[in-house]
Amino acid sequence: MVSNKEGKEGKRVDVKESEPSEPEEIEEPGPHEKALIKELEDTKKQLEDAKKQLDETKKQHEDCKDSLLRLSAEFENVRKRTLKEKEEFVKYANEKLILELIDVMENLERGLENAKKAENKDKLIEGMELIYKQFKNVLEKNGLTPIKAPGEKFDPYKHEAMMQTITDEYEDGTILEEFARGYMLNNKVIRYSKVRVSKRKEDKIENEVK
Repeated sequence: MVSNKEGKEGKRVDVKESEPSEPEEIEEPGPHEKALIKELEDTKKQLEDAKKQLDETKKQHEDCKDSLLRLSAEFENVRKRTLKEKEEFVKYANEKLILELIDVMENLERGLENAKKAENKDKLIEGMELIYKQFKNVLEKNGLTPIKAPGEKFDPYKHEAMMQTITDEYEDGTILEEFARGYMLNNKVIRYSKVRVSKRKEDKIENEVK
């Protein structure tokens, strides 16, 4: 568009007025750009989720660390307490047995004092037998039992053969004599019986032939 305007000297000057420019159109992204934008948005969301999960993991780690420290301290306290209780148990485990043996010991002391003054040996023997029975009862009550030996079949888990006697009067492996009595404590052998065992003549001959 052209308009006439007067200049400084009064002359008319043609001035071309600029026409208003139209706004530029923004080109809509294509499928490739849209896919890229979506991928970036997904990646951003994944990063945010990963950061959130990492923060939660750190918190869980700190909580686990605190719990572990508490458990470690509690375990150490329990260990010390258990060790102390075990020491106390071992220290006083035989307290009841010792108290009963004290009674036997005191009866034996009284028996010895009476033996020094006794004129009747029968009463002295009777008193010693009573003390022996008391002592035996205390041991049996605490789980001690003697191992049977004479006349029994030799058992290597209970008996220790010190001698063999060649004879046909008894079956092979019969215990003929007990040199020292064996004992079991609550079904556990704590001392083997030392014994003499029979061996048949034919068994000896067969062994010599072999």
